[in-house]
Amino acid sequence: LRTLLARHARPDWTTAIDGVLISRVDLPDPPEPSTSGTVLAVIAQGAKRLALGDRVYEYGAGQYLVASVDLPVTGQFTRADPDRPALGFGLTLEPSAVAELLLQAGPGDLPRAGAGAPSGIAVSDAPPALLDAVVRMLRLLDEPRDRAVLAPLVKREILWRLITGEQGAAVRQLGLADSGLSHVSRAVRWIREHYAEPFRV
Repeated sequence: LRTLLARHARPDWTTAIDGVLISRVDLPDPPEPSTSGTVLAVIAQGAKRLALGDRVYEYGAGQYLVASVDLPVTGQFTRADPDRPALGFGLTLEPSAVAELLLQAGPGDLPRAGAGAPSGIAVSDAPPALLDAVVRMLRLLDEPRDRAVLAPLVKREILWRLITGEQGAAVRQLGLADSGLSHVSRAVRWIREHYAEPFRV
């Protein structure tokens, strides 16, 4: 995984596969405000910290972060050096793709949701099946003939691993148009687009 990420990393983090990002950072960087997007982020080397208000999420090699709501965050890579740069894989999570998988899932295919509302950002250890799918996605960057056909299939597999995984409840909420997280995401998007205008709370 590290070798593939290092080989295909670009300064702008983009790749030849739509929605797939690769990050490479050679030195720890200062905290930078941004919006999280709805994304899966897997760290293969190094470590990253994400702050949402007073909540701090730290994750390192072998772990993944899921942001199922587009939220204002402050992020920084905390462990990186030129000999061992921080390396990460990112995949944009599309609500329509999540919804399609939910519609195709059979009765009993999805684990029960836990008590309470799922968090918009969560960190977990990456299971082998998820990492295997990520590696196969990255290998398609070396196979342009196969990429157009196979990349959408591997994306679906990655989404399925997330939907049925430890943070599945949050990812599943992304595909439900009337979910609580969806309402939060729409509110955040409206505020971001109209932040200069007066509005009543």
